[in-house]
Amino acid sequence: MHRPFALSTIGRPIQLRDPTNRAIALVSFLAVVAGTLVGAVRGEAWGAVLTGLTWAGAAFLAWALGRETDPDRPYSAFLAAAGGLSGAILLGRPGFLFLFWFVIALRYINRSTGVAPGIFDFVALYGLKFWLGFSAHWTIPLLTFPTVFFGDIRRFPRPVRVGLPLVLPAAAVAIGFARGWHFELPEWGWVEIGAITAIAVSIVPVVTGYRRVRSVGDRTGAPLRPHRVQWAIVWALAAALILTLTGAATIAELAPLWSALVAASIGWGAEEVSRHLRALVR
Repeated sequence: MHRPFALSTIGRPIQLRDPTNRAIALVSFLAVVAGTLVGAVRGEAWGAVLTGLTWAGAAFLAWALGRETDPDRPYSAFLAAAGGLSGAILLGRPGFLFLFWFVIALRYINRSTGVAPGIFDFVALYGLKFWLGFSAHWTIPLLTFPTVFFGDIRRFPRPVRVGLPLVLPAAAVAIGFARGWHFELPEWGWVEIGAITAIAVSIVPVVTGYRRVRSVGDRTGAPLRPHRVQWAIVWALAAALILTLTGAATIAELAPLWSALVAASIGWGAEEVSRHLRALVR
């Protein structure tokens, strides 16, 4: 039974007895090897290992994000991993702290483990929020604000459940005054504008399609709640758009997340095509 004040509950351990987990472990290992070899050929010395780890990290985190944005279709996560790896190869190193923040926040919202976040999970989310807010952009605390209400804060004493959300806009204001209210619109061409617009439009049927959810929580075995999965996808897209449009992060830094969103759209489309083909055969 879930303890209301457990230390950590949103972790999803990689169980190698699961075929999909073995597959992503193999993909990550091959990415490390390939990246290291490519770096060595370029004469990067110890930097070659960093290249390999960057490729593997991008693929793995894209896969992890894919599991949160499209939980009913495991193959979408591997499409996301392929996109994340391609982004690391073509665009360079992604923003790993941004990606960790997205993974944690998405698990707050969709509750993919089946239980509410633990104490350490709040520490991790708020720690990343403060660091990214101070080092990257003041909007990060504001973007974290809605995720807290999905964390079942009603179980905490009144001062805590009141303070947890209020500290976020206060932090945004403090960081804004201390670091400046920076807005740097990206210099996008038609290609970037078209790509982002296509992602935003194509994710709509994915969201509406999650009015029913087949996936269950890792720790409970109970079905995930549709509205949580839908809100997780909407929040991920909105947060990514705000971060890029304000200059807080580049498309390259969030490439694994964009890959996960694209993969969710492709997964939905493939499932719809398969369903219609089966109906025609019948």
